[in-house]
Amino acid sequence: MEVSEKFLQTALDGIHDCINIINKDFQIIFVNEAASKMGGKKRQSMLGNKCYTQLWEKSAPCESCATGKVFETGKSQQVIKWETGFDGKKYCMEHFVFPIADKEGNVEYAVEIFRDITERKLFEEEREQQRLELGKRIRELRHAYEELESLQSQLLQTEKMASIGLIASSLAHELDTPLATISGYCELLAEDTPDEKLLGRIKTISEQIVKCQKTIRNLLDFSRKSNYERKLCNIHHLINNTLSLIEHRLIIRKIKLHKIFNDKVPLLFVDGNQIQQVILNLINNAVDALPKGGDIGIETRINTEPKSVDIVFEDNGFGISDEDQKHIFTPFFTTKEPGKGTGLGLSICNNIILAHNGKIVLESKAGTGTKFIISLPI
Repeated sequence: MEVSEKFLQTALDGIHDCINIINKDFQIIFVNEAASKMGGKKRQSMLGNKCYTQLWEKSAPCESCATGKVFETGKSQQVIKWETGFDGKKYCMEHFVFPIADKEGNVEYAVEIFRDITERKLFEEEREQQRLELGKRIRELRHAYEELESLQSQLLQTEKMASIGLIASSLAHELDTPLATISGYCELLAEDTPDEKLLGRIKTISEQIVKCQKTIRNLLDFSRKSNYERKLCNIHHLINNTLSLIEHRLIIRKIKLHKIFNDKVPLLFVDGNQIQQVILNLINNAVDALPKGGDIGIETRINTEPKSVDIVFEDNGFGISDEDQKHIFTPFFTTKEPGKGTGLGLSICNNIILAHNGKIVLESKAGTGTKFIISLPI
């Protein structure tokens, strides 16, 4: 027996893992050299004493003690956790405990094996951190690639729109001359025609020509390159001129337009071309939200508290969800179907209004319509 104990002691002392054998009373009955070094005590002084006092300097068994669970369940236990050593350093210890039972199957002893896996754990954590960082970089690259693709698409669309703008400008000039000629001949016909019924028809033709000329002038004004010059402008004139450009869309979509203009609204010091761009974008968005027809309201009012003019655009369309409202002014974000929206319109509108020291506020609820309120300083 003495030879067996010596052989066991010699064999286990050669193992770098800390090994203890504990009885039911948590007394240490065997400890190898590695375990005595971990406890910072001589082997003989540790034998017969409680494991929690010798190894962990506690007055009672450790919470969630794996060794205690072995005595309770008769099954092996494994725990991995960070511990503070006697030197004050943090160590990650793998604690494995298995039971030794008597002939009747009752657990008499528990063998504790402690393994320092700090280096392995730190390496695993470093690899996990690198994996997370790599995943983050991949997501960023994917997002940047998607933005690049979107930007390329927008640039192509912008180039196409610029070409269309040049064509529209040229076409408007070409149409203006024959319309002026037709208008002149209408005046001559009106002078030489005594028939009242025929005069009425000539008058109708003249009125329609004036309407066409007005639309052409508004289109030319809008398509003309802006020099970003601000001057005193009548906001109601800007709204009406913009509406004349999309009047046909309202008719085709069976949309009713309701205007409530405050006659006391003063002239505003703004870039008329830019403000028209904002008005056009908001109205077009309202029209898109009413595929089956509906109502659009435009109201102007004076806000005395911050000394500003409010322009309210409201529709009874499908509205905007709370989640989408958080990103509605973000570039390239759109709630429209693919190919039907660039995601730049509201972002540009917001930048224009901010450049005028104003603000644009959204009030909407999914299914109940949308309201945009633009405030421009007086």
